[in-house]
Amino acid sequence: MSKRASLHSKANSKTKSNISPLAKVQGLTLFGSPQLLLHGEDAAAYDELLGRVCAAIKPVDIIDEMFIADVVSLEWEVLRWRRLKSSLMRTRGLEALQQFLRAHLDYYDHYQKHFEQDLVEIPQDNLAEDKSEDDAQALAHKCARDEPDADDKVNQILASMNLDMDDILESARARKAEELAQDYLQRKPGAIKLIDKLLAEAGLSIDALMVGALPFGDIERIDRLTTIAETRRNAMLREIDRRRAVLSEALRRQVQEVEGEFEVVEKTPEENKSAA
Repeated sequence: MSKRASLHSKANSKTKSNISPLAKVQGLTLFGSPQLLLHGEDAAAYDELLGRVCAAIKPVDIIDEMFIADVVSLEWEVLRWRRLKSSLMRTRGLEALQQFLRAHLDYYDHYQKHFEQDLVEIPQDNLAEDKSEDDAQALAHKCARDEPDADDKVNQILASMNLDMDDILESARARKAEELAQDYLQRKPGAIKLIDKLLAEAGLSIDALMVGALPFGDIERIDRLTTIAETRRNAMLREIDRRRAVLSEALRRQVQEVEGEFEVVEKTPEENKSAA
């Protein structure tokens, strides 16, 4: 059993007596409608959130359950907007980094091997019948090293295919840039060292690159929507507290009224003796 599933199971076991079937259903559906989740969102995580909120609040009636359904839905919406904001920033930052790398990678130092690999696949299908795969690899290797005779041969082959050497170079450079950017996101030391060096040589930093790429208008709109969801969630939580306070005060008054109807009369010693 996974850790998430284990937590979910424990939460449900602790609150089984407190959560009615309506509470379990209402958090996921609304009058028979499908789950209030977007495609790709984790339904198990939503269930776990619902179970943990129920465990914390311990609903006493259907009104509490309705409030809990709203709180869980709004909290999920907050998490969704935060996730979308993070994804937007990461995607735009990655695109900016790849664009920077395509403009600053050196052929001989960074993507010559990628260019050679791309060339190997092209001549194999266009060499004479008496040429082998080894011949294709040898031709690609010589062309990658910028040997004139090999360049001419490869240009002839590419021309017959309506291709150009620059197209192959651009493809190899873009592939290397994408690989480096992904390695940078994964915090691989080699990629970090190389990219930091290229940024420094260009008088930039990763933060400056990100700032220039971020769509601040979209981010501001997401922040506003997040704040709206947070405000509504907090209002629901305050309403639960207010309702609990009202119920507690009503119960206190009821107890006082009941106590006022009865008097505890201490028996005299004579009454105790006669009772014995």
